[in-house]
Order: sequence, then C-alpha cells, then structure tokens
Amino acid sequence: MFFHESEAIAAKHPDLLRVVEQVDQRLAEISSSAPLRPGDFSCVLDAEENQVISVFELLATKDVLLAEQMVECERCQNLMSANAFREAVREEDPFECAGCGRVFPKRSPVLRVYRLSAQALRRTKASARPPAAQISKLLGVQASEEPLSDRAQLVLVAMLELDAVDSDRRRSTEEIAIKALGNDADPNALKAVMAELKTRRLIDSKTGRGGGCWLTDAGIARAQKLRNEQKTPQPFRHPSRTD
Repeated sequence: MFFHESEAIAAKHPDLLRVVEQVDQRLAEISSSAPLRPGDFSCVLDAEENQVISVFELLATKDVLLAEQMVECERCQNLMSANAFREAVREEDPFECAGCGRVFPKRSPVLRVYRLSAQALRRTKASARPPAAQISKLLGVQASEEPLSDRAQLVLVAMLELDAVDSDRRRSTEEIAIKALGNDADPNALKAVMAELKTRRLIDSKTGRGGGCWLTDAGIARAQKLRNEQKTPQPFRHPSRTD
C-alpha cells in the first residue's frame, strides 16, 4: 500500500483489507484538497458505504484525512460550511447557496466529508503533477473548475482590485461589499458567499478587531482569470448568421 497508515489499519482490521487497499490506491492519485464523499467512493469501488466511512474515519485518526461538517444544496449539490450555516440560523439570517443562490432550509442535514491533510498531499504520487482536479478523474467525470455564482465571482475580482492579496493587506467585508456590489451594498448579504469561498480555499480571513479577508494563491489565480475573461471582447455575430 502507498500510505503506511493504511497498512497499519489493514493489519488491525483485516475485515476491511480490500476496502483499505482500494481507498489507499485512489488517495495516492489525488493532488488537490477537494472534498471526498464516502458515497462517491463506495460507488466507484463497489464497496459498502459504511465500510468506506469506517476506513475514512480510521485514516482521519491518523491525520491522513481531515473530516469536515458541511451542508449540501438540494438543487446543485454544492457543499458549504456547516458552521457558517449554523451561525446564519442562529442569527436568523438566510443562508444562500454560493453556487445557485437557493436558500437552505433551517433543518438542512449536516454531512461529514473528508479532505486529504496537507502532509498527506505532500506525500501522494500525484503531488508533482499540476494541481488539476484529480478527484473528478478518479470518480469518472470530466475535470473542470468548480462553478462559482455571479456574486462570488464579483467578490473575487473586487478583492483583487482592492489588492487584498495577503493577510497584511486584508480588507473588511464592508469594503469588499461596496467594491463588488455598489455603495448601497449590505455586507451581511455576503456572509454565505464569503463562507463558501473560504471553504473552497479561495480566500482566508481573520476575525475580531482589525480583521478582514484576503485572497489565497488559488483565489488570486481564479480572480485574475475572471478579470481577464471580463476584459476579453466577444466576437461579433451577425444577427442573421447561424453556425
């Protein structure tokens, strides 16, 4: 097996040997921190989901995987932070999906998903490859960037134009909201968007007095791409011409 932690788990839990081997093989091919769902793995591996969950939990105890609580949009299957969702419910604020804008019901179920830890990512066979979406390939779908809502795209570009590119140049949510949405923007309207961008590791933040948000390296790259797309003129198409 690739991870020595997997070998230790298989030795202690021989009934999980086959699933441990299969999970280990696929984790070794991952080069991103995209969320991993046990249900997806169980379909690909043709294994019982409860066994995959058991293996994931055991790998989490050995710091190969990190477990996170998320809520899932029923419309577009986008995952968002359960902590941000609970905070919105506690404050009686609507919690919108950053992907499609749907408001989450107050009793939305909380899911447990996993990511490869930073130290595990550095050890994978795929770590030397370009940071493409390896998860999509492993699960049999075409790799692509995760879609962002129009509002999330505006926020990323606004942060880039505000030069919020590291913790020393962080900007408040109020400044970002005005830049992205206009002078009359309500910063509270960005709560769900900022939470989702942080979950996707496109931004980071510091709370408390003097706090604020800034773009991560991945966020800078995404914002630059979005801004370049906005500046690229679209080719003229004659109204009477069809391709």
